[in-house]
Amino acid sequence: MQIIQKFVHTGDIAIDIKQYLLDSKIPHLVFIHGYSSSKNTWDRVTSELSNFYNITTLDLRGMGRSGRFSDKFTYDVWINDLIILIEKLFKQKIVLVGHSLGGWLATNITSKRPDLISKLVLVDPYTAAPDEIRNKKRRIPSADAKFRKNRSKNIKDATTPGDLISETIKLYPNASKHSINILSRMWFDLDHILEKNRIREKISIDKFTKIYNKINCNILFILGSPDLGGIVSKDEKNYLENLLPNSKFLELLNSGHTPHIEDHLKFIDKIKQEINYLLPN
Repeated sequence: MQIIQKFVHTGDIAIDIKQYLLDSKIPHLVFIHGYSSSKNTWDRVTSELSNFYNITTLDLRGMGRSGRFSDKFTYDVWINDLIILIEKLFKQKIVLVGHSLGGWLATNITSKRPDLISKLVLVDPYTAAPDEIRNKKRRIPSADAKFRKNRSKNIKDATTPGDLISETIKLYPNASKHSINILSRMWFDLDHILEKNRIREKISIDKFTKIYNKINCNILFILGSPDLGGIVSKDEKNYLENLLPNSKFLELLNSGHTPHIEDHLKFIDKIKQEINYLLPN
């Protein structure tokens, strides 16, 4: 196996990627993380799956070690970054895997550029479904605008992840020391502008439906339990099942919003079990 970590320049910014390469003839899975995370969120998954498939993980713009935003940003900035990255790296279609925010980005990439994607895996994704579809209002962010503005300043002023530990402990008083260190590092690597001006784009049911209707490949949803923090509501799941005939839904009921972390062994097993469903025809 060849392991490569490098920056790929989009013409605008540098994106940090890590690749596990076995053989160009076998499938390539590309993993997109969620908000305020990094490519490292997939480590326990990719350490196993890289024994069987080519793997690429990456840091989204504004997170991890990738380049930062200007003052103005939208989802389209991330989407365009990733399309350019995929075009630069791959000559054949890939299997695209996205968690949370990464799921919405992966959905849009597959909808806009079906020529790049063979199959799609959405891990407890943010689907952008309007409240009318969800039949449930989205959870109110734990931190209000004033709190986020203050946290943005703390991130900007921090010189090491350790500078954010006390604030992280206040937010997660029951977390282990190991988790606190990981979370502090996560926030330290976040572009403070993102936390100051969180993106809150709303779309209509019509636009929502059109985006998903343009996807013609198989889609595998791996969901956590809404009772444990999973963000896909039951009504949202039912709507998507009816909308997407080429889709399959799996639920890891012992996990919440991060099944690839909370129940990573079962997550890996599910990917292996469903790989024939995911591979190009």
